[in-house]
Amino acid sequence: MINPTHRFSAYMAVTALVIAVAVFIEPGALPIAATLLALEIAMYFHLWLSIGAVNRLEVEASIDALTDREPVVVRIRLVNRGLYPVLLAEYSLGYEPILRLEKGCKAGILTVPSRGVAELVFVFGARVGMHRIDGLTLVVRDFLGLFKSQPLVVWKGSSFRVIPSTEATVLKRLYLYTRSSGLVRSRRPGEGIEFYDVRDYRPGDELRRVVWRIYATRQKLAVWEAERESYQAIVYVINSSRDMWTGVPKATPVEHSARVIASIARYAASRGYLQTAAVVNEYGTVVFGGPVYGRQGLSRVLEALANVSLCTLCTEEDQVNWSAALISILPVLPRERAFIFIFTKTTPNTERLLDLVIKLSSLGHRVYVVAPITVTYDVSHGLPQKFIDVYRARQLEVAAEELRGIELLRKAGVRVIAVSPQLVAQRIVQALELTSA
Repeated sequence: MINPTHRFSAYMAVTALVIAVAVFIEPGALPIAATLLALEIAMYFHLWLSIGAVNRLEVEASIDALTDREPVVVRIRLVNRGLYPVLLAEYSLGYEPILRLEKGCKAGILTVPSRGVAELVFVFGARVGMHRIDGLTLVVRDFLGLFKSQPLVVWKGSSFRVIPSTEATVLKRLYLYTRSSGLVRSRRPGEGIEFYDVRDYRPGDELRRVVWRIYATRQKLAVWEAERESYQAIVYVINSSRDMWTGVPKATPVEHSARVIASIARYAASRGYLQTAAVVNEYGTVVFGGPVYGRQGLSRVLEALANVSLCTLCTEEDQVNWSAALISILPVLPRERAFIFIFTKTTPNTERLLDLVIKLSSLGHRVYVVAPITVTYDVSHGLPQKFIDVYRARQLEVAAEELRGIELLRKAGVRVIAVSPQLVAQRIVQALELTSA
């Protein structure tokens, strides 16, 4: 558990030289040699006690994560209830490569006093999905740098989830667009829970629907009517493979798609749609139940978006298995027609994606492929101009390849939504309202 460092070899060489001088040349150097040997033994014993103190540390860790608008704060408190302190230890925090540390240091030196506490605070930029902090490792050293311990894992890490934020401007734009264009024309009386209007009482109406306030003022029976619900089901399928995580942090295709879905889901929940979502990547497919109504459906969609993750062990050769995704999605689809929006890049496995769309369409569902145009995403202005130029050149190549896949799908009769990020939500809502029953 205790290993000598490269400095230990030089220290022992000097000690041996002093001992040789004391034995053969100058006996007065013997106290110096004894002091050097005593220091070596003292450092070894000190390190042994420090390792014992580290093994007895109590770790209290908390991760504050909510939405992608707020930073993720990781607090780790090391509580030493013993009498011997940890005077010199190197710490190292492991985390996913897509996370960016904004405040704090990934590695450094700390001291934990006896019967005291040391607190480490790390602030990460929030990114949509499920992420993991791998853990905190300590390496104990002595003052002279002669010995060091093996890496000691004091905290094994934890996972956290970040839900996408719904953009208020997008929601406002959606409501204004649907009202001004006349798309929302399905408000009619019927079975439902949302208020529609007040009308005169008719024989057979339930007494619990009578508005007694109107009767008290006008001496006339009136009942409130509910708005007829459309009960149209929406299924969001989001691809979270490695290709969807490439790009500027917080502006990658998967993160932008998650924010678009969150805004549309909130709008659709207010309009009476049934909703659910599924996450697809190289690991497989996770479906979060069948379509449900209202707030429960919105919560189900947000839960799915908070579980998108990057496959860190996958290589570029690994691809999404759309055939397996179809098998997982089919059991939750309703018998009636449903809207299915697949947020994914159209390349490189365009043929398998086309096969998935054809099979879902053959069941009577209305399927749309939402292809993010990555070249339109903003580039951080804090980067040097030469890096921005290289990034844009690379993005143009990726966009050209993506457009070829979009053209192939459209020639095959697939409905593809491929517009700038500002118009994606509007096009999806337009498709929903124009074709809803």
